[in-house]
Amino acid sequence: MNFLIIIILISNATAIISIFFNKKFLLSILLSLELILLNLIILNLVMNIQNGNLIFISFSLIILTLSAIEASIGISLLTLINRNFNNSNINNLNILKN
Repeated sequence: MNFLIIIILISNATAIISIFFNKKFLLSILLSLELILLNLIILNLVMNIQNGNLIFISFSLIILTLSAIEASIGISLLTLINRNFNNSNINNLNILKN
């Protein structure tokens, strides 16, 4: 179990690092955020099963719901940017304010 937790934490760290290095495109940021949320779900399940707390497993469903909401909002923003500006750069988000 400890090996699985270490893998999840390393995966979480690489997702955070990829957000900092791939700030240019929205799709890469969305994929990194989804990876972080999925790692949180798996970490929550592993920790609760390891500790014997089966009550808090429902918290994983809440995280999964928030992950789906975040993905749908991100994809809608991505399609809006692609339709209006024909590219998916983050720099175009400032133009959407007007």
